[in-house]
Amino acid sequence: MTDEAKYKDLTTMVEDLWSSDDNNEVLETNVDEMEVDLSSLLDSPPKVDVFSSLKTSNDGDVSKHEYASTSCTLTDEPIHLSEELLNKFYKDVSVSFFEQYGLINHQIESYNQFVKHGIQKLFDSIPVIEVEPNYDPSKKGQGEWKHANVTFGKVMLDKPMFWTGEKFTKDDNKEQYLKLLPKHARLQNMTYSARMRVCVKLEVYTQTSMKTDKFKSGEEQVVQKQVISEEERDVVIGRIPVMVKSNICWLNGLEKNDCEFDQGGYFVVKGAEKAFIAQEQICLNRLWVESVELQNPKKKKRLGVYGNLTRQVQYRSGIELNKRRRVFIEIVNAPTGNDHYLHGGKVLTMYFMGCMIPLWIVFFALGMSSDKEIVDTIEVDISDSRTVNILLATISDAENACQAFSKKGKALKYMAELVKSSKFPPAEKSIEEVINRFLFSHLNGPKQKAVFLGYMVKYLFLSYTGRRKCENRDDFRNKRLQLAGELLEREMRAHINHAKNNMVKHMQKDLNGERPMKPIDYYLDASIITNGLSRAFSTGLWTHPYKYKEKISGVVANLRRLNPLQMTSDLRETRPQVDYAGKGGDARFPNPSHWGKLCFLSTPDGEKCRLPLKDKLFNCGMKKLVDEAYSASWKGKDKVFVNGDWVGVCDDSFSFVTNLKHSRRSKGIPPQVEIKWDRNHGEVRIFYDAGRILRPLLIVENIRKIKLLKGGYTFQSLLDEGIVELIGVEEEEDCQTAWDIKYLFLGEKKQPPIKYTHCELDLSFLLGLSCGIIPFANHDHSKRVLYQSEKHSQQALGFSTTNPNIRVDTLSQQLYYPQRPLFRTMISDCLGIPAFPQDQNGALAKPEYFNGQNAIVAVNVHHGYNQEDSLVMNRASLERGMFRTEHIRSYTAVVDNKELFETKRLKAKDRVDFGKTQSKIGRVDSLDDDGFPNIGANLTNGDIIIGMQAESGKDNSIKLKHTEKGSVRKVVLTANDEGENCAVVSLCQIRSPALGDKFSSMHGQKGVVGLLESHENFPFTHQGIVPDIVINPHAFPTRQTPGQLLEAALGKGIALGGSVRYATPFSTPSIDEITDQLHRDGFSRWGGERVYNGQSGEMMRSMIFMGPTFYQRLNHMAEDKVKFRNTGPVHPLTRQPVADRKRFGGVRFGEMERDCLLAHGASANLHERLFTLSDFSQMHVCNKCENFANVIQRSVHGARSKIRGPYCRFCDSAENIVRVNVPYGVKLLYQELFSIGICLKFGTEQC
Repeated sequence: MTDEAKYKDLTTMVEDLWSSDDNNEVLETNVDEMEVDLSSLLDSPPKVDVFSSLKTSNDGDVSKHEYASTSCTLTDEPIHLSEELLNKFYKDVSVSFFEQYGLINHQIESYNQFVKHGIQKLFDSIPVIEVEPNYDPSKKGQGEWKHANVTFGKVMLDKPMFWTGEKFTKDDNKEQYLKLLPKHARLQNMTYSARMRVCVKLEVYTQTSMKTDKFKSGEEQVVQKQVISEEERDVVIGRIPVMVKSNICWLNGLEKNDCEFDQGGYFVVKGAEKAFIAQEQICLNRLWVESVELQNPKKKKRLGVYGNLTRQVQYRSGIELNKRRRVFIEIVNAPTGNDHYLHGGKVLTMYFMGCMIPLWIVFFALGMSSDKEIVDTIEVDISDSRTVNILLATISDAENACQAFSKKGKALKYMAELVKSSKFPPAEKSIEEVINRFLFSHLNGPKQKAVFLGYMVKYLFLSYTGRRKCENRDDFRNKRLQLAGELLEREMRAHINHAKNNMVKHMQKDLNGERPMKPIDYYLDASIITNGLSRAFSTGLWTHPYKYKEKISGVVANLRRLNPLQMTSDLRETRPQVDYAGKGGDARFPNPSHWGKLCFLSTPDGEKCRLPLKDKLFNCGMKKLVDEAYSASWKGKDKVFVNGDWVGVCDDSFSFVTNLKHSRRSKGIPPQVEIKWDRNHGEVRIFYDAGRILRPLLIVENIRKIKLLKGGYTFQSLLDEGIVELIGVEEEEDCQTAWDIKYLFLGEKKQPPIKYTHCELDLSFLLGLSCGIIPFANHDHSKRVLYQSEKHSQQALGFSTTNPNIRVDTLSQQLYYPQRPLFRTMISDCLGIPAFPQDQNGALAKPEYFNGQNAIVAVNVHHGYNQEDSLVMNRASLERGMFRTEHIRSYTAVVDNKELFETKRLKAKDRVDFGKTQSKIGRVDSLDDDGFPNIGANLTNGDIIIGMQAESGKDNSIKLKHTEKGSVRKVVLTANDEGENCAVVSLCQIRSPALGDKFSSMHGQKGVVGLLESHENFPFTHQGIVPDIVINPHAFPTRQTPGQLLEAALGKGIALGGSVRYATPFSTPSIDEITDQLHRDGFSRWGGERVYNGQSGEMMRSMIFMGPTFYQRLNHMAEDKVKFRNTGPVHPLTRQPVADRKRFGGVRFGEMERDCLLAHGASANLHERLFTLSDFSQMHVCNKCENFANVIQRSVHGARSKIRGPYCRFCDSAENIVRVNVPYGVKLLYQELFSIGICLKFGTEQC
């Protein structure tokens, strides 16, 4: 049964459930009785649950409900659940959850929904485009003019194809298109996109305007319309980038011939991989109460005499996103007046259409008949003098603003005058049209708007009196995530409007005179949408959600592929809409609503829900809102909101909510619906909108069904049976959630276990992917966990892809012998693949998320070479291949195609082509005649890697820089979609760890290699084990990482015992378990071992802690940071060395380096660094006037020609001038000061 059918029958099902006599007993109990005591469930026979099963008719409608037995039917036999059984079940549930949803599914599903429904809705929202002729306005209304109507119809998307540029002899008129794969787009610098075709109908007709007697007054005009031509055809309106692994991608469902690590969810634009960053946006369709700052001059100017603000409530919907169209109510200081209610009091005023209007006038303009009716609508607490005084002052303020405002006509007239005189008056003629369109446009009729306005006032009063808190912008209940579908829809809408305006502009020219109309595809420029989307992906600038012609950044980012964990983290990143340069306020601090949804150390996101649910709740025991006056029967009843819209009221909210939750747990409504009952404020809020974050929790009430499950099951089947459910942010506030299974069985001293409603699947799921795989993460300092999750894990070298032969990345690095760690974690198991039988640890963890090797690490000092964060490494281990990597860098060159260049030859452009030429900028010994090196050729700095020469003879070859070298791995010659020839040459360099290279454990214990010690000089155990790495003992207390010690001890026990054990955060084995394992295997309980000096052979006095630890080699290598120069490029203004190593710039020498040389007394070195090798220059100084002397060319009496030399313009003499050596910065400073009238004097002495 489809989701739509489920929602259609929600009303019928709830009515049947409500009318059942058996259900009334259950539904009328207290809500606390829903919290089940687990001990009673485990030890006592369970009762039959009438909501355990629902049978449906053959057509899929929930028309008849029978409580029949299924695989989960409960029996009368007692059921005993052990902690071991629950642990196994929780693991199976977690594995099935990731199998169903994956890690990147939220982005892929959002894109699929956009392709399937969003694009069509986008074109359906465009009304019929009426194109008027571009005639002379003075002749309007006279004569016969051609008009046109354009209508967009069905949208069709092809799979990615590209044009080969060739034509076959069988059908010369048919262009040949071939399949475009992501690998082709990467190699050829193309965009992986699909053609978008739209059925467009063009109707051209003549419209004759005839004058009548009443035409001059504008009251009547007779128009005759005659259709000239009609045309309907499919038009290619543009190309849309295709997300890899989406439904329209060729790789969807492909298991072979692709990278095994690639999960999709990204785009290929001009050969570069781009990924969307989920945007956190403020939730729409809900009320916002906030405390506005009193010292805001702009708001003071807007309010005029009303003074400062205290509280504000506003309603934000799609149409009110523009600040000019927002609607909000404020409590402000009352203006001065004769009425005693206004003296020192506060009044209510409403901001609407750019002007402030007294609130009481708005109520009467909406059809309210009396003050009492308004007060009843607001539901004022008359016992609270604060609210009563504000209402009395508001009435007096309205009387002062408009006399007889209680009459609807007078109130509307007053509002119309204010709106017309505002800064941005609307285009609508009548105030009724303005109110209907811009004031709560989701409501029908003025009375419904008045009722909702009264609710806003009540909401504001509750906050003003301290009974309701102001809304927190950083709370995730007030946020929604915008994913690929929503972001693409926003950007495409802007480009479609651009293409539409361009079409109208070109059609108007052909509607004039006798010009024939061309086909519709002539006017629709497909390059507008194609180039617009490509430009947005390339620059990362996206259309602003509501600001006209403004762009925002941070929506699209380049996908990094150093290792699979880094790529997955980039695809799961979220970004709040805050200014990173500013303070940010509370946005930089973790919020309790992030619990279980966003990692507090990184930012992945959970499951995204998008459902086309319709409002079918009006008959579920609530009264529908109609366009009538406030009903007294509504008083005291709970309000029902669906996606923020007030749709009705409810008598018995407990029964209503209970029915809906049971329906959700029994497939009556989809599991993504979120149901929140706010008892304190009398509201029932139901959400099914897109962008919410949900997470799975086990329902303790139905925990007894676990033992009745037979055979295999999926996560969806567990949702259908009501064993697990998806909980949103707001609904979770009412849940009593156990952190782990053990908390279900444990209670306080001499107290029974706590009654929980839900239970976490595993506490490690509170962390992100990069945090959840850290062993013993809960034992380390949070700063170190942050370093590992956000920096070291994404800088670790691993095996980034399984198809490197068909990729030409600009820079990639591969670890030769990656290993998986000895330990396991819950998340790594859930993301794993079946590899072992169940009695051998179940599944094999995915190795690509661990990028490193297992090294034997000893904690000891070694001749002073591992001080601070320095490491001593075993040279023999490195020579055997440990931490050996492959560094691949690709060089790309683009030249014009010869045939294409001849057809579009430009005089000012010099054509460049590949080829070998005698270059003056580098060596060409390794190049062939085509300008490319041979495969396997060894190139060093100064060699030409790609030879290119222009027709004019200019050498445009690409030369290797002073730090670049390697052997040629790959040469690729191809062409892009713009007709240009592209060449890519890849250089490979094998790198073994060297001094200065950076390493890190999985606990943030980073360090650089300080010494490569010989194997025979290392200490060794009586078993002959020699450590690979020696780390300083002081690293652990200073960095507070005992987790690494526990990992080493556990790893030693795993290696000796032969079985893999878990080191999952928050569920790690105890220290006693680890020490007992070591003791049983004949080792010291605390991991220490007796070792012998490798140089003398003597046994060391102290025991050395030693064990296997998972270490990562980071991409920070000394070879990439080598920077040296004597002299080189300088800045043209200051003549000091330029920055940037790639430009052969200088080494930074700052104040601290200067102070160090001064402290050591190295004045000569200081002089060389800051003067000789920096901006050495010479200048001439006049000893007589002590001013700067210029070097000029002047005439000398008696000489035949002019001479060039120093000359003092102040003394008008060339005598007494000396040449001195000064930094060029001094000379530049003198010239700058001299330009503003400040002259410096230079005194010189003979040395």
